[in-house]
Amino acid sequence: MRQTLPMIRLVLAAVFMAAPLAATAQPRSPAPAPARTAPAFRPWQVDWGQYYCSMIRKPEHGRPFATAFVMTPGGTNVRITLVPEGGQAAPGDVDNLAVMPGGVPITVTSIDDRRRQRDITLIHYYHLPPAFRDALAGAAALQLRRGDTVRATVPLDGVRGALAALGQCSDTVAREWGLDVAALAALSRWPASTNFLGLEARDYPESAIRTATQGQVTVRLGISAAGRATDCVPVASSGSPDIDSTVCRVAMSRGRYTPGLDAAGQPVSIQSTFTATFRLPED
Repeated sequence: MRQTLPMIRLVLAAVFMAAPLAATAQPRSPAPAPARTAPAFRPWQVDWGQYYCSMIRKPEHGRPFATAFVMTPGGTNVRITLVPEGGQAAPGDVDNLAVMPGGVPITVTSIDDRRRQRDITLIHYYHLPPAFRDALAGAAALQLRRGDTVRATVPLDGVRGALAALGQCSDTVAREWGLDVAALAALSRWPASTNFLGLEARDYPESAIRTATQGQVTVRLGISAAGRATDCVPVASSGSPDIDSTVCRVAMSRGRYTPGLDAAGQPVSIQSTFTATFRLPED
């Protein structure tokens, strides 16, 4: 396989939720996502997607880009995505965020996601700490910074009600995926993959490359107290059986993990979800 053709990009901070590992977990086909109504909390909208829950604020006077806080169901980690509108570019050189009032900087990784066919650039901010979502509840605004320079400010009025709906979305979908939300909340440390499930460019299925198939898959992965993968089940399919099966095969064989910890700080056997995106180069 030509190594320059396929490109696999894993969603950063890929571990988002965990629950006790069933001793006899059996693979099951992902159920279709039920129809849901997205409630509005002006000026926010809560969206229930196949792979995520999000709250979105549309562009408005003084802020010419849409802002979305996105999380995988059941988790505490949040990704921020900015979508420019009307030809206005969102700041892509941000290296820290500050929740106001307070202003304590949070270091982030920003990624430009250029989609040339639609002539838009999505800016994603990753590596937000688990406490970030809780800090948002009492915030008035979010500053996007480069060093000490404020590049943009996102108003957060009305965010408390939207966050409550976001949590409800997360818990509901987590239960649909077979996870124990109460056990999740009791963990003192979330499980993590130290090598992005072991996935590499060479793992892009040849059948998917031939048909120019791209996709995103979320898997529920069992991880023992010793940090070993014990089982893998796709819970939100990419639409490609080859991509789904490849993620599970590699995650089981080459993935490296740190186990979750219980309230006493002891390693426990858990189930976690990980999301991987398979995308071909645009050229």
